[in-house]
Amino acid sequence: MIKGLVETLRPGRPGWPALLLAAFILVGCASLAPTPPPAPATATPQQLTPTPSPTPTPEPTPLITTLEIWLPQELDPYGENVGAEILAGQLSEFNRTHTNIRVQVVVKKAHGRGGLVDFMRTARDAAPSVLPDLVILDASDLETVRRAGLVQPLDELLPSSVIEAQFPFASAMSKAEGRTVGTLLGVDMQHLAYRPALFETTPVTWTEVLSPEVPFLFPGGGIDAQINDATLIQYLGAGGRLVDEEGNPSLDGDVMIDVFTFYTQCVTHTVIAPLEVLGLTHVDQAWERFKAGEGGMTAVRANRYWVEADETMAAAPIPTKDGQPISIARGWALAMVTEIPERQEPALLLIDWLTDPEHNALWTQTAGYLPATRAVLQLWPVPEEDRSWLYALLEGAVPPPGPALKEVIGAPMQRALESLLMGEQTPEEAAASAIERLRR
Repeated sequence: MIKGLVETLRPGRPGWPALLLAAFILVGCASLAPTPPPAPATATPQQLTPTPSPTPTPEPTPLITTLEIWLPQELDPYGENVGAEILAGQLSEFNRTHTNIRVQVVVKKAHGRGGLVDFMRTARDAAPSVLPDLVILDASDLETVRRAGLVQPLDELLPSSVIEAQFPFASAMSKAEGRTVGTLLGVDMQHLAYRPALFETTPVTWTEVLSPEVPFLFPGGGIDAQINDATLIQYLGAGGRLVDEEGNPSLDGDVMIDVFTFYTQCVTHTVIAPLEVLGLTHVDQAWERFKAGEGGMTAVRANRYWVEADETMAAAPIPTKDGQPISIARGWALAMVTEIPERQEPALLLIDWLTDPEHNALWTQTAGYLPATRAVLQLWPVPEEDRSWLYALLEGAVPPPGPALKEVIGAPMQRALESLLMGEQTPEEAAASAIERLRR
């Protein structure tokens, strides 16, 4: 088992763990046979019948179970992605520790035609025998593969302590049809990156964003004409809901007015440059601009920040109305495909190995993913102030809205945001127009 984690390379930043290779020398000791005593001089030779040598019983050849796991390209342990070396080392160590199991890795696209879900569906219908024993896939696909009967419930297979150790959002994201069908290995979500030299206090509330008049970058252009997580997080943080009591798509007009009023104030205080943020359609674009020296704060994916930030930067939750930490979690989930009990047993060993807190802590921080469990976060070698806000953020994080819900509420919110930032509508008008479009 990999023990411990390395120290960070700078204050407030996770460092790069290194693999330590140990060489073991096996020394075989041979004993000398004793010299037989000399025969008596008077001994008379006798004809002896030779005793047949016993036939040695051959040692049984141990049975090797080949355990196949499918992974997305983003987690390819033999690729060039960040954290690949750590994951490859952990899989190799598993093979060495469990001498009767060999893990075979197959890498596929995460989404789309020829991706993990698409290939699993095709294999189930055409050649079920090629399906893997385990799969790591986008947690948002768990519902789809469970409904298709492609993954197995884990409630009766995993210890309850493993399920209970997860943060609330991770527990919710691991379920489909009311059953636990996966366990999250790593989490990605948006939070804030800022330059502490420009602030007297950490900007976690709207008021603290406005007062120093430091430029704020975020993807105001949205993705596929839908609202980006950065704005949706602020809406949820102000108390907004996406569905009503009956579960129908819904937007809270008063909360939208609050968020849009904040954005209007940001424009007035030159914190937001409308054309600049509307020109950003993905959060990674904002991060690249920030790294190049633009802006004083930006929305950023955890997966980028924790492997790319430098000593001039710090992190915090995305600012909300009252400073309540919240974010929208996305992540990679490990699920069991095989229904054969004899194969489920070694598969559970690999699940236990990869989710072991020490293993998972080393891989998540190296790869830039946030932990899904409290035990793993405790092992991250970060300053306590970072651990404190990360803990609060992960406790308050929520699963992403489903694709159908996001499409229904995302387009009206995005159109209203654009009208607001372009000065075409007031906060009240923009909120009303979003609600009207949602009702159509």
